[in-house]
Amino acid sequence: MLRLASTFAAAATFAAFLATAALAAPTASELFFEAPYLSKVEPGTTLTYAYKHVTSEAKLGEGFDETLDMKVSAPADDPSRRVAEVVIHRGEKEGEAGPFPTMNGNPIALILLERDVKEMAQLTKGSPFYLRNRVREHLSSGTVDPARFSFDGREVEGWKLTMRPFTEDPNKDKLLELAGRRYEFLFSQAVPGGLYSIDVVTPKADGSGNIIETSLTLTGASAAPAAK
Repeated sequence: MLRLASTFAAAATFAAFLATAALAAPTASELFFEAPYLSKVEPGTTLTYAYKHVTSEAKLGEGFDETLDMKVSAPADDPSRRVAEVVIHRGEKEGEAGPFPTMNGNPIALILLERDVKEMAQLTKGSPFYLRNRVREHLSSGTVDPARFSFDGREVEGWKLTMRPFTEDPNKDKLLELAGRRYEFLFSQAVPGGLYSIDVVTPKADGSGNIIETSLTLTGASAAPAAK
């Protein structure tokens, strides 16, 4: 009986959390574009992300793994602001992106989405400007739900932003299977940089699997060594 009562109490607590979270849910635009995630990151911190791209066929491009290190700093003339610079490691190769002078959102998400748009444009011979605008529109109106996930060995509460920007697009026939592409973002104020992960999946038309999968996941944060 005590165990049953405890189970009901836990369920009631979680239900209350969901009800409260639903009332306080941010809009998709607030979650992706407007939240000042980097303002809470100490200058000198490096956020590390694992990037993975998988394709089912060679004609869809090569799969690869990368590590993205985003260093957050503050301008000398305005310590309240933030600048992000990204170093990209793929095997022995290294590239850079930025600097991104920003307080709102997380620039690492923009890197993934820009790659995503270029990939779709190459595969469909379509306009990257058209595709980029469709993605941006849906980022502002995607579905936001409460979420719980594990980070750094603990459970955190946050938000899941989901969207399928091309399913009702007037030009979806030209996108073929890519029209079914879906996006899922996990955000939490308990995670350094606000953004925990992005998953972009393109399912086969018959639903039997996926033809392309891309993911980006925060794996850790490290501070710069203290000056001696």
